[in-house]
Amino acid sequence: MPPSKPPEGSGMRSYVSIVAVLGLGLFAGSDVRGIAAPAQKPQEVEKQTAPSVDVELVIAVDVSYSMDPDELAVQREGYAQAIVSREFLQALRGGPNAKISLTYFEWSAFSDQKIIITWRLIDGPEAADAVANEIMKTPVRRGSRTSISGAVLFAIPLFDEDPYRGLRRVIDISGDGPNNSGPPITPVRDEALQKGIVINGLPIMVKEPSYSTIDIDNLDWYYEDCVIGGPARLWCRLRIARSSRKRSVLSCCSRSRD
Repeated sequence: MPPSKPPEGSGMRSYVSIVAVLGLGLFAGSDVRGIAAPAQKPQEVEKQTAPSVDVELVIAVDVSYSMDPDELAVQREGYAQAIVSREFLQALRGGPNAKISLTYFEWSAFSDQKIIITWRLIDGPEAADAVANEIMKTPVRRGSRTSISGAVLFAIPLFDEDPYRGLRRVIDISGDGPNNSGPPITPVRDEALQKGIVINGLPIMVKEPSYSTIDIDNLDWYYEDCVIGGPARLWCRLRIARSSRKRSVLSCCSRSRD
């Protein structure tokens, strides 16, 4: 049975993040800087004739070994529930084109990325259910290291493979630690911004930092300073308190603007 309602805690921040990404895309107007290059290749001309979408959205999900089962569930369930949520579908219908394109991949080390959902058009509940179910049925995998820069570098060319042309291009990246593999994240982030891509962040702060590892305090500040960027960028910090089987979100999302 497909997910039919938003989660009640652990997935709420992912749920909020993806709905907010769509909402920001819908109300950003016609600013499409960085999408169309001055000298267009034949495939780019063909892409412009394809149906337009409001947002081209890349969801990049951390599956490094530092992610424990709770954190993996936060991401996977949160995104799956968000895609079929009432708020998401209402925002979808309110956009100028009433549809988005979406791709979803998992990442860990600099050279370790795996696409789970290839580019899909979401134009209503049926398409949203299909994507959510595919996310949930995919076997869980994990990898070593945490390369946010590798994930962003992997995501950038994915937009060229999207058969749809959007009003905005957005990378929504989630993770539980700082970049520790591949090049520094800040110049890679800046490269994406120069191409007109917005980067949103979901730092997952489920467990206390371990000083025997490379965890850091205030991961949310790190994401705000080094990872996210672009007009109306978004970050949501996630802290979870465990009480028996019930989880509760203790913090809320914050939006940054230029």
